[in-house]
Order: sequence, then C-alpha cells, then structure tokens
Amino acid sequence: MKNNQEHNWNIPQRQASAGLLVIVYKALITVIKVIWPLALVVIFRERNKNFDTFEMLLIGVPAIILIRSVIDFFYFRFYIEKDDLIIKRGFLSKKVITIPLRKIQSVHIEQNLVHQFLSVAKLTIDTAGSEKSEAEIDAISIYKAESFKEFLLKNEKIAKDAEQSGSREVEIPLIRLSVRDLFKLGLSANHLQAFFIVLAFGVSMLQNLEEIFGNRVITLIQESSSAIGFSIASVASLIVFVLIISVIVSIVKIVLNYSNFNCSETEQGFRIQTGLINIRQNFVPFSKIQFISWQANWIRCKIGLYMLEFHQAQNEQAKKKQRIRLPITKREYVTRLLEPYHQAVKPVAQSVHGIHKIYPIRRMLVTGLPMALLMAGLAFFWIKEYAVLFLLWLPYAYLINLVYRKKFRFYVSPEAFQVNSGAWGKKSKIAQWYKIQYVELRQSFYQRKKQLATLIIHTAGGKIRVPYIQLDLARAIQNYSLYKIETATKHWM
Repeated sequence: MKNNQEHNWNIPQRQASAGLLVIVYKALITVIKVIWPLALVVIFRERNKNFDTFEMLLIGVPAIILIRSVIDFFYFRFYIEKDDLIIKRGFLSKKVITIPLRKIQSVHIEQNLVHQFLSVAKLTIDTAGSEKSEAEIDAISIYKAESFKEFLLKNEKIAKDAEQSGSREVEIPLIRLSVRDLFKLGLSANHLQAFFIVLAFGVSMLQNLEEIFGNRVITLIQESSSAIGFSIASVASLIVFVLIISVIVSIVKIVLNYSNFNCSETEQGFRIQTGLINIRQNFVPFSKIQFISWQANWIRCKIGLYMLEFHQAQNEQAKKKQRIRLPITKREYVTRLLEPYHQAVKPVAQSVHGIHKIYPIRRMLVTGLPMALLMAGLAFFWIKEYAVLFLLWLPYAYLINLVYRKKFRFYVSPEAFQVNSGAWGKKSKIAQWYKIQYVELRQSFYQRKKQLATLIIHTAGGKIRVPYIQLDLARAIQNYSLYKIETATKHWM
C-alpha cells in the first residue's frame, strides 16, 4: 500500500470517475423499487390511446431520480479541514456534514459486484454521535479508500510511535472458514426466522398481485385449492416445502455473508474481511470495544459453533447496519478473541449469582398469560374448535423461563463481569467495569414488596440486563460499578 502522504486530504476530493456508473446503478435500483407496481399497472391495464397520468409518472419519476443522482455526484466533495472531516453534497439543496476526527469510531469498506468490476469501493464512516454524524462515500478507488480509511483511524500517538520505530504493522491470522464450515453454519442457522421471512414474502407478493389484478388472483388460488383438497396432509406438505425453502435461504445467506471470511489480529485491533458478492472490510480497534458477546442456538451448542459480536460505541442505526459478527467454528477461537479485551470471567470469578426462584412464575403471569389469551381470542374467530390449544402457550412460557433461570449466572471479578444466559441455546457477555456508562436499578411494585430488583447495565455499545436479583446485591453491584468508573485510570474508549 502506498503511503498516505501521496494524498493531500486537505484538498477537496471527488469520487472516482467510474463511480458515476455506481451512482446510476444505485439510482436505477431505487427507480425499480419505486415504480414497479406502477409499471405492472401500465402493462396489464386496458390500452388507452391518450397519454395519461400513469405513463407520465412512469417516465417522469425515473428521469427525476436519475438526473438528481448525477447532479449530486458532480457536486460531491470530501476533505480534511483542521481536525474535521468535511463532506459537501447537493446543488439546489446543499448539505454539509462535519465530523470531528476524534469522534470517528469505525470506517468500513464495501464492494458489491459493480464496485468490484469498476475497481472502486464504498466507504462508510460511523461515529458515536447522532445519525446525522454518519457519512458515506459511494464510489472511490479501492486503493484510495484503503488509504483514507488508514488515515482516519490512525491515532496520533500510534502514528508518532510508528514513525519513531520505523516498524510496519504485523497481522496475525486468526480465523478462516472452509466450505465445510459454511455448510455447517448454514444447516444450523435459525431456520424458523427464515421460515417466517419466506412466509411473509409469499403473503406480500399475494397482496401485490391482488392489488394489480384484482380478485382474479384470489379466485384462481381458491379454485386451485379446491382442486387439490384441503387436508392435514396438504397443509403438512406445504409447511415442509416452505421449511425446505427456508433451509436453502439460510444456507445461501450464510454463503453470501461469510464466504472468503478472514479475521486477523494487529497491534491495534482486529481486521476482518468477508463476503462473496458484497465484500466488506472492517477494522475493530481494541479501545473501541465496549463488551463482547457470543451465542449459539441449541443445534450449534451441540456441534460447537458460535456467533461472536464486538459491541462498539455506535448509535442505534449504525449498530444495525455495521454489526461486527464473527462465525466461530472452534471454542478456542473465543478464548483467543477475548485475550486483548479480558479473559473469560467464569473460571476466575470471586462471586457467582443467579436469578430469584420466583422469576419463571412472574414472567409467565406478566407476559405469557396475556399472550396466550390474545392468541386464543384471535384464533376463536377463525378456528373456534382449536382455539383452546393456544392456551398451551402458558405452560410453555413457564418452562422456557424456568430453563432461563437455571442457566442464568452473573460472574463477578475485580476488573470485569460475565453474564451467561439462554433458554434452548446459550449466550454469554463479558464487560469490563470501567467501560460502563451508568447502572440503572428498576423495581416493579411486586419487586419492591419482595425486596428484589432488575439491573440494567448501560455501556456505549449496548445494555446488559440482570433481572430479579436481591435488592441488597443490586445496590452493591451499582455502587461497585460507580466506584470502578470513578477510580479508573483508563478511558472507556
């Protein structure tokens, strides 16, 4: 990689010339999403000799979107001014984004197929501030993107030390995924989630077809259903079919997201690259990690697979868009990834705490009972004779919360704490005390009566919940965390 000094970032920079094609492609995708229902109406409606409103919209909307995108491309500039990143965009409606360099938490490089073909990349910049502080540069050369990313993330002290020592950054490979690993991850994924996604997609498509073609679609489906016959066997076959599609969707999703996965460790953080079609490059600085969690469903627990996540200081939108999740195929990888942050607390914990025994019953009454009554009430209008079966949700809610209580453990050590939880699967979280922003103590009327409390531990990377513990213990943890925050010699970022 060439040196950053070859680029004078104080001079306003434009996007790559080839990036115009990326902008046009992005605009075309937006056009398709906006006008495809209108296009179907124009195609299948009765022919009219006059040039009507639908046809004018079909031509006018895409033209406006494309023209605006091209104009925005030519009026887009970014540069460094003093200690701020400045991004200017727009012609008629001008917009200037100013991001202090010290506020930048992470910089991500992404490449879809169009980016790869044109040798450009998309740069996404996240901060710990509001959503307005985030910025995207849609298309700059991949070499320039990597150079600018390095410049933005470089700490002044680190840069000075590197210049004095003259040493180059060393990367230690940690995790690579094989084809077998991808297949195991795909088969053990949450197929229930994919099942409902496929089901929702089918219902959405049916509604769209009904809006376009009217009752003819519903009539055709009803006639087909009558010909096939409504039976338990046909319903079971449909469920199996959708489930098979869901498994295929899960496997394809894993392959697209985690092909070419590579995680390596540097002196300052973890460098991660992943993706088959959309290639993403992420850097996770050690100092930005607020806490670490890893989890697995029941199947993955049995075969030793986990999904580990670095929780960084980001706003809510950035957390959803740029979640750093690593597929773990060996248990020892978790230990290796924890080393720069903090070792697992469980083996060295000075005290261990659980949830009060009343927790399963209270959760069943507070959340399980209303849900069971609601489902049974709704089912009464559709399948009256089977509505009572939905009340079985009540014992299920008790059972799942009972298992959760038995598995829940809160491990405390002088420098960090660990929370193990889960019902059918397993989830663990490790956080250092000095990373905490504040601790919230909550009590319902029942909890006040029974001298119980729920702790909500807030960090810049998210919340950790410790429910239904003794009030004295909750206050002791709250006071200890406050003491650790006030006496910490290290900054939380």
